[in-house]
Amino acid sequence: MRKKRIKAVLTVLLCVALCLSIAQNIYNAFWGFDSYLQSTEEIYIMEAGILTAHETFKAGEKHVFTYDMEHDEYPMLKETYGLEKQAGEGSEWQKAMRLMDAYAERLTHKSNYDNHVEMSALDLLEYSLDKKENGINCRAKAQILNEMCLSLGLYSRKVWIMPLSPYDSDCHVVNEVWDSSLNKWVMLDITNNQYWVDENGTPLSVLEIRRKGAEQAFCTPVCPGDDMKDLQKLQEKYMGNFVYIMKNMVYTEYCAAYGVGEIKPFYLLFPENLETEYEYLIDLSAVECAPM
Repeated sequence: MRKKRIKAVLTVLLCVALCLSIAQNIYNAFWGFDSYLQSTEEIYIMEAGILTAHETFKAGEKHVFTYDMEHDEYPMLKETYGLEKQAGEGSEWQKAMRLMDAYAERLTHKSNYDNHVEMSALDLLEYSLDKKENGINCRAKAQILNEMCLSLGLYSRKVWIMPLSPYDSDCHVVNEVWDSSLNKWVMLDITNNQYWVDENGTPLSVLEIRRKGAEQAFCTPVCPGDDMKDLQKLQEKYMGNFVYIMKNMVYTEYCAAYGVGEIKPFYLLFPENLETEYEYLIDLSAVECAPM
């Protein structure tokens, strides 16, 4: 009899524990954990503080970027993929944005891609276009878009955007296109098929996004074709990408020149109050100025 009572008590206790566990899981599913990081908005506050603390840059070389728009591979690239028709008419960034939109979804993203294919648009497209089994990373995607733009006479550069933590190996690579009507660089993110705008819908450069992030001023990623009537709603929709890009805005990296392949050395635009032994630092004025 005593054993039966003990068994009954244990059964009841197990049932109670199971019910409590289920209740806790339901609570977590609907209301989340009581953590000091309770939302993406709070993560952004942390990221904005990091950017504010590193807002100014070290002085560096007033390097002049060059842009190869006459490479032997460009005629084949334009003809094979019909780039002129896909780019259409309009401003420089609008043409580049159409190219981005045309190829973003056709190039599968694979973050651990090992960069074994030659870093040229023709080789990368042959390997990966419409081949889900052959994914490539953001660095390779940005190379494709960069050469496409250069082949059409658009000033375009590939930009690495980098995180603060030395333990964070995850960075991102985007493009910037010089737009003469706006008289500035405009960022395009072919991996996410997005560009960024301010509260008026004006496209932004990498460094403009960085400054707005530091100041917690409004900006948001948008996708081609988005309804721009409610930008706040779009920011909420893309908040995951928003905080990811802001995380990677501490410093930036550029090729010495732009054409087919990656032309070294790479130059860093690096925060003033961080230490680095890297030799090739570039001045802010060299990054913000119009292409020459």
